Amino acid sequence: MAIKTILNVSALAGVKVTSRLIGYTAFGVFLNMVLLLLFTSWAGRGHSGLPLLLLCVTTLLAPILYFFVGKKQGVAAALHFLAERHGTDLSQFVVGKLTDSYPQLLDKAHSAGSTSAAIHEKITEQLNKMGEQSAVNKLVFSSLLQKFDFISVIGRVLESNPAAGSGSREETAEKIAKALEEKMRADDLKPDLSAPRKLVVCNIAAALFCASVLPVIFR
Repeated sequence: MAIKTILNVSALAGVKVTSRLIGYTAFGVFLNMVLLLLFTSWAGRGHSGLPLLLLCVTTLLAPILYFFVGKKQGVAAALHFLAERHGTDLSQFVVGKLTDSYPQLLDKAHSAGSTSAAIHEKITEQLNKMGEQSAVNKLVFSSLLQKFDFISVIGRVLESNPAAGSGSREETAEKIAKALEEKMRADDLKPDLSAPRKLVVCNIAAALFCASVLPVIFR
């Protein structure tokens, strides 16, 4: 896979992360401004200022939760995009990076004496380097590594690699790429929209509680 292509793919994945991060945070700020304007008179109708104070704290801090939910949704959308549209390209890019840096890993004769831990360490190091290009790439690739045990997949292919030779090296590289592509199933990476819905419901419920219940308790 050409480096220009992977950079374009990473940029598109980054757009999905940042757009949801900004979108969810902006929505959280807007919603809580509306809640504060609607419920200020309710929360301040008693003699105690505690309900109004808690309402202000709730509406000020709630957008932070939308920021983190947006971050999670953005990463999920980026991973789904990578797996659905560019699963083959990404798997080939990973294998290409591995073969460029550690060509001996695809040679059974050289890797036979290596322990699985040593092989896994080299693979992890190379995959982590892919995430060092930018903060967004680091976020996406680190999440990808956490979600899927790519190291075990690559290790199983290496352990089943037949006798060494140029032909077997190419065959093993293709097997690794195919195994990685099969591991990244797009259906398993669809963003879960239940968390944002629960956050909105809990946010409104908390503001309503501060405005309607607390003034009755703290009269």
